[in-house]
Amino acid sequence: MRLSEDRIQDIAKKIADDLIDRNAVDPKAGRRNLATLVAQVMINDLSLEDKIDEETRARLARQKNLPPPGTGQYEAMFLKVKEQIAREKGWPM
Repeated sequence: MRLSEDRIQDIAKKIADDLIDRNAVDPKAGRRNLATLVAQVMINDLSLEDKIDEETRARLARQKNLPPPGTGQYEAMFLKVKEQIAREKGWPM
């Protein structure tokens, strides 16, 4: 995961505070509960992306004549395969 647990919690708290302050959600559930829910959504999304990235790397590793990682060609190939995998599995991208 690209973000630490503390960073996710901090972002989630700011989102929860903003949603409540703008009256976008009912504050009855409480800021802490809302922040926890937002953090869980973020963690689930980041975990799903990690899974897609892992599967993408595995699929690319089986290909011959692969451009070197870090090059523009590799990154373009990585994104194309990643999008394909997400579509195949019905995962959001």
